[in-house]
Amino acid sequence: MRDVRCAILLMALLLTGCATRTGNMPAWLLAPQEAYPSAQYLVAVGEGDSRRAAENSAAAGLARIFEANIRATETLSETTVEMRGAKEAFDRFSELRSDVQIGSDQTLLNIQFGEAFTDLRGRVHVAAFIPRAETADIYRRKITDLARKIVFLVQQSDTAPEPVKKYAFRRAAVRKALENDVLLEQLRIIHPQARDTLSLHYAPQTLYTETADAARSVTFAIEINNDTARNALADALTAMGFSEVNESPVLDFSGTASFEKTDLRRGALVFIRWKLNVEMRGRTGALKLLLERSAREGHISFEEAQARAQRAMKTDLEALFRRKLGQYLDRLAEAE
Repeated sequence: MRDVRCAILLMALLLTGCATRTGNMPAWLLAPQEAYPSAQYLVAVGEGDSRRAAENSAAAGLARIFEANIRATETLSETTVEMRGAKEAFDRFSELRSDVQIGSDQTLLNIQFGEAFTDLRGRVHVAAFIPRAETADIYRRKITDLARKIVFLVQQSDTAPEPVKKYAFRRAAVRKALENDVLLEQLRIIHPQARDTLSLHYAPQTLYTETADAARSVTFAIEINNDTARNALADALTAMGFSEVNESPVLDFSGTASFEKTDLRRGALVFIRWKLNVEMRGRTGALKLLLERSAREGHISFEEAQARAQRAMKTDLEALFRRKLGQYLDRLAEAE
């Protein structure tokens, strides 16, 4: 019995000792800027229920440093040009976000983590840090590599034989330039001197303006038997900076839209099935893109079901067609 009591006492002493050591907060947690001098590091401390959670929290803390400073434009989904009038058009990309949401979604290079510390509540603390000089070299290499690709794509655009390819290459160059914009802003925060001495060999604003000009050169004409579908398609194309013409278009769009009452035997509900077929052809008449869609909409009245079908077709056409056209342009640029 005495041995059992001794064992219990020994265990209690061991646990007490562990708790005391865990409760002694390390210097890097009390004063992270002293452990990681700001001239050499960017640092943030995070906490969580586990080491992984604490690391995620610390990385998000680093991202907030950038969120407070970076105001860049971005798009990884769609590169388009917004036109408003003829000569009064301002050459800007409507899908380029002037207010980038950085936050915890910000992608940063070369984040490193220090040792972990568990406090008396069982919460794990970790320091995330970015070594300025070391990371600046990584950014410079990545930015320089992207710049080379941008220059190559611009050269491909300059020598492309027809307007769609010219635009496709410049569009691809802009996407990479926007990615570089974010990296350049990050580098400015990490190591301002490295940012100031970096040469891109391209002028971003010139690239954006030339891409807007290339988009205007892509002319189109539309012949669809439904005004809703026709107007939705025209809006999508003009939003991308393309120009509508009556004769000799670069791209010729044709299609049909139909609406048919469908009995699904669901009481008083009336259903309308809509079908849409759109073809995009080049100057030679070759089929470049095909869009076929169908769905149904229901309501208690025929008129409202018809109206819902028209709205659904418009929404579907605007979203899906621009995505498919963007994918087509990506393939053109990647083929070289």
